[in-house]
Amino acid sequence: MSVGIIFAGGSGTRMNSRALPKQFLEVNGRPIIVHTLQHFEDHPDIEAVAVAILPTWRDHFMKLVARYELSKVKWVVDGGGTGQQSRHRALQAVAAERPGDTVVLVHDGVRPLIDEELISANIRTVREHGTAITCSKVNETIIASDDGEVGAIIPRENLFAARAPQSFRLGEILEAYDAAVAHGEDDTIDSCSVMKDFGHTPLHRVDGPVSNIKITTAEDFYICRTYFELIENQQIVGF
Repeated sequence: MSVGIIFAGGSGTRMNSRALPKQFLEVNGRPIIVHTLQHFEDHPDIEAVAVAILPTWRDHFMKLVARYELSKVKWVVDGGGTGQQSRHRALQAVAAERPGDTVVLVHDGVRPLIDEELISANIRTVREHGTAITCSKVNETIIASDDGEVGAIIPRENLFAARAPQSFRLGEILEAYDAAVAHGEDDTIDSCSVMKDFGHTPLHRVDGPVSNIKITTAEDFYICRTYFELIENQQIVGF
């Protein structure tokens, strides 16, 4: 079986929300973190879920777990000062109870627009190749720029944006995180970077939808809300 690793330790300063961290803002009638967790709750191959959360919001989060009957949430750990620290703590909690060959899917708590098919593709790819990095094709022109001047224009045919889930065998990704800390690195951008720089397993791409956005800014929130409306309308008309 497989385990979801959900990190939701951010404070959401770029959302301009003074009342709630971004993971607790509601969209389509539910908090963002609940939408995210529900995908893992409903997936038949996900055995359990570990969540790294802001310590000051732990009680609030546990109330949501109870309210929405998120029974697969087995570990809740305090988030660290960086995303890397939060992910590392969640991985350590799982490793204390699960074997090293467990498939772990590392995912942002504020990336709710995934689905069963994407989770399944990640699990299948890890079992076949050892890693699975969800990516979306880059459709815009990419340039290199310094001091306001446009430099190189980079061909986009082979460019992809790394997203999530980013999935691994538990023992291998934890070993990479431990190595990163040993080298004095504690603020890597994602697990893909940790495995690339400090691991020994080649990375394999899993194609995912462009809609699989991370809600970081207020603009992201409104885009996400629009996607939810589109999904709901498609279900109604039977597309």
